[in-house]
Amino acid sequence: MAAKPTGERDMSLSSSEPGSSSSPRNGQSGPGPSRPSSSGSGQPDPAARGSGLRRSALLGPSGAPRGRSRMPMRVIVGALSVLLLVGTGSHIVPAIKAGLHDGTRGSWIATTRSCVRGACVWKGKFVLPGGHVVLTSAQYSGRLPAGMHVGTSVAGLYPGGSGLVFPAAGSSLWISLLIAMALALFGLYWSCHRVVAGYLKRRREQPA
Repeated sequence: MAAKPTGERDMSLSSSEPGSSSSPRNGQSGPGPSRPSSSGSGQPDPAARGSGLRRSALLGPSGAPRGRSRMPMRVIVGALSVLLLVGTGSHIVPAIKAGLHDGTRGSWIATTRSCVRGACVWKGKFVLPGGHVVLTSAQYSGRLPAGMHVGTSVAGLYPGGSGLVFPAAGSSLWISLLIAMALALFGLYWSCHRVVAGYLKRRREQPA
């Protein structure tokens, strides 16, 4: 076998020695020292941990999205239901009596008009046919005639129990008041039934 020339043998030895600084082809740099991956170090990633905490805060125990607390809505509905119940309860009996044409007949005479933000309300006095004034400040619960002015007189029916004078032919206001009262009772039940049920449950669980 022919021996390799001395120069060729020296070049092959120098390329195989460790730590040689021969540059790679195409100008690419050699592989540098590898950095240890944080995922394989056994330590949790802070970014992933923060994302998990945010996700658990948005999701409930069953994995469903958490909803906003309904407590403020229940308080608002309960307060409005109480106001509506008080307002309808104070007029329901006179309205039913007016629907049955039960009351004192006379005339409602307009005396003053008050307007708030474009909504105007007329008030007047209820006078008997003989001229006796029964109410000095009453509101007419019916359709007023066109061209209202101070002194306009309308035939009315006063059933008593409130400051409302109804039309002499009767009124169906009691139907609207009954519907409003039913809605108020339903809203009051919806807003308070859990609180009442929890209170009764705690009372039953208390030792005698």
